[in-house]
Amino acid sequence: MQYLRLRAYIALKLTLHRLRQAATTWPQVRDWRLAVGLTLALGAVTLPLGLRNGFLSLGIADITWVDGLWLAARVLLVPALLEEGFWRVLLLPHPTEIMSDRKRWRLGLAMLGLFVVIHPLNAMTLYPTGFATFTNPVFLLSAALLGLACTVVYWQSGSWWLIAAMHWLVVTVWLLFLGGYSTLGL
Repeated sequence: MQYLRLRAYIALKLTLHRLRQAATTWPQVRDWRLAVGLTLALGAVTLPLGLRNGFLSLGIADITWVDGLWLAARVLLVPALLEEGFWRVLLLPHPTEIMSDRKRWRLGLAMLGLFVVIHPLNAMTLYPTGFATFTNPVFLLSAALLGLACTVVYWQSGSWWLIAAMHWLVVTVWLLFLGGYSTLGL
């Protein structure tokens, strides 16, 4: 029993350490450059693919600008801060943690796989309206590439805020300007 209490104590300390470190680390200029570069690369891959495939469509969502601002604020909380807080900050080692690159990548790729798989599972259970979207191969590839970009940026910067900003920007642009709002039936 004491062993279990010790393990729980260590897990709690590690969780608090990761949250505190990620929340208090402000990205450096090189981190912002990496984040911008990877976000642009993500767009360069997914935009032509999504447009050609019909998954993406250029146009402004048919909502008022006030509703657009509310949507952007909601996206900042979920998925940006919440998903990044869970999938990157809590489940991946912070750059201050000592771990070999090999172990870091093995863990990172496993979590990336789960990050992608959870989207269709969420659609099957929590958001059935989004099933067609969250099982679309272009969406899943985009989610995988976004998750990979956020993982790389997190390991470079150690900042929750930077990866949340990346996630927020990508999802907000998709919802408001690339057909995501109507695709999800929001």
